[in-house]
Amino acid sequence: MSTLKVNTINAATSGQAVAVDVQNPRSFRNLLINGDCLIDQRNGGSSVTSGYAIDRTQIEGFDGGGTGTGQQVSDGPSGFTKSLKITVTGTDTSLASTDFYSLRQLIEGQNVSFLGFGASGGTSVTLSFWVKSSVTGTFSCSIGNGDNDRSYPKTYTISSANTWEKKTLTFPAATDGTWGTDNGRGIAVRWSLGGGSGRLGTADQWNSSQAHGATGTTNLFATNGATFFITGLQLEAGSVATDFEHRSYGDELARCQRYYYKKPINTNGPPAYQYHNNHKQSVVFFPTIMRAIPTCVATWGQGTFTHYYHSASHFKAYIGSAYDSASSYYLTSLTATAEL
Repeated sequence: MSTLKVNTINAATSGQAVAVDVQNPRSFRNLLINGDCLIDQRNGGSSVTSGYAIDRTQIEGFDGGGTGTGQQVSDGPSGFTKSLKITVTGTDTSLASTDFYSLRQLIEGQNVSFLGFGASGGTSVTLSFWVKSSVTGTFSCSIGNGDNDRSYPKTYTISSANTWEKKTLTFPAATDGTWGTDNGRGIAVRWSLGGGSGRLGTADQWNSSQAHGATGTTNLFATNGATFFITGLQLEAGSVATDFEHRSYGDELARCQRYYYKKPINTNGPPAYQYHNNHKQSVVFFPTIMRAIPTCVATWGQGTFTHYYHSASHFKAYIGSAYDSASSYYLTSLTATAEL
């Protein structure tokens, strides 16, 4: 086998040095899902005050005296058509220790088990993203474990108001703590938009707490009407931030549907059939294997009914309703939730 050793690889046209990342493949390196903010099954671009503002990235909490909204919008730096926008609608200028205003994406443990967190010899990770804010200053984010007793905050600076800026942060591997390696929570990635002392920690070190960000950073929620946009979210193994991995829309949708599936169904199907004297049911197959047995809610012409199973399944649901022999029953919508 031959070995090629060079000092520098230069681009043929510009002559500039080209960074080569030997740690990560060009595909499947982004550990975050829907980082380009294209998928919004729940809301279809409508604003929300809590929960998942887009698929996989949630408002962990506007938990304090302030209020705000999150919404998928058509705004982004070059190469991105969508972003997640946060708007402050009510201020919190005196943060209590337990107050926090944070965004979060949870990563399934078996998707990050190869990093080896919790023991010596683990692999560092690099977080990159694009951000635009009406408020400048020092902001922060963190990574942490599913048990919320290990977290590593880091800071970044927003230099120019209302201008897209790319940020890159490298986190060392954790050598202790419990880090999930199954279909539960593995790593939590958080972006702090303001927090009290109990939700912040010392920057650039591992904290034995749930630190959403770093002490002494900017509180976006001190400014009424402030806006914060984010897109291009990428977490990858190693210390090199590669270009954002643009996956196909269909591939990214399937990844999102592992955790949340919304099926709009018109009045022509699928029909329900009678399976005993008091109930009818429909069988719905999910487009992908869900992370866990989901919680489902189905809507019929007669009302809303929670799901039930004849047998536990990650790939289909038997959806039942009350039976009225004088009516034709069709399932009109279905949501299935198996979030972390």
